[in-house]
Amino acid sequence: DPSIALVITAALEAEEFSVAHCETLAERDRMLASQEFVALVTDVMLPDVDGIESLGRVREHHPALPIIILSAQNTLDTAVRASDT
Repeated sequence: DPSIALVITAALEAEEFSVAHCETLAERDRMLASQEFVALVTDVMLPDVDGIESLGRVREHHPALPIIILSAQNTLDTAVRASDT
């Protein structure tokens, strides 16, 4: 959701974090391949892929990168799937 991304970006920048925003899996993968990050904040539902299912590739290439997964879906299933990554 673009409005939520804007709010999260503003909050992180207010705490003096540098934020790189992307909207698709392809953009995310390009950024992760070309820059160093201290954390990844992602939504469960991305426009082009399931955010949780895509994390295996992140873990494979960046095993120590902290990942924060956001979701508007308030279900136990979502939380369990996210914790398994």
